[in-house]
Amino acid sequence: MTALPARDAYRLWAPSYVAETAITALECGLSDTLTPPLRGQRLLDAGCGTGRRLRGTGAMSAVGVDLSPEMLAAGEMTDDPSIELMVGDVRALPLPDAAFDVTWCRLVIGHLPACAPAYAELARVTARGGTVIVSDFHPRAHDAGHRRTFRSDGVVHEVEHHVHTLTDHRAAAMAAGLGMIELREAPIGPDVRPFYERAGRLVLYEEHIDLPVVLALAFRREG
Repeated sequence: MTALPARDAYRLWAPSYVAETAITALECGLSDTLTPPLRGQRLLDAGCGTGRRLRGTGAMSAVGVDLSPEMLAAGEMTDDPSIELMVGDVRALPLPDAAFDVTWCRLVIGHLPACAPAYAELARVTARGGTVIVSDFHPRAHDAGHRRTFRSDGVVHEVEHHVHTLTDHRAAAMAAGLGMIELREAPIGPDVRPFYERAGRLVLYEEHIDLPVVLALAFRREG
């Protein structure tokens, strides 16, 4: 199976992306625990997909940026005046310096050959003392043979993915002026068993259990 570049993959995935997966469910749990209270805060989701994570956050303002116009269109977020969506690359965000108190970049950096340019931009748009949350497909999951895939019109496609180690993340963050606050991992476990059950793949669940598949890191924007 040939991996599709992220832009092409998400163009195809957009119509069915609303369906939660085991990976996105685990990622949401990690990011929720790492994200500070958002009420009254300025929130950015860099690589927001459909923008669905921006709903109901309580943030004073929320901006979503994504490379795929098809993903943004699939989100149908225009009915919420507190949310603004725009097309853009996480490595060159079309946003001013220090504009956000909390910045997310969730399951995006693995699609990039190098993570340093994205970290530099995340730090640039985050205010001093602000929080940056980054999540990624876990290197151990990739080493075990897991891949980011989706189904479109009955065909399974793989999304291009680049492995970034914890050392890579830390080095890129430090160079950008971000200090690590916390690191968390999410393994396959009972919370996502229903996803395997619905797919008729409980044998795979038993093989995958306890394997960490999502890595999430919280950073503070330093002066």
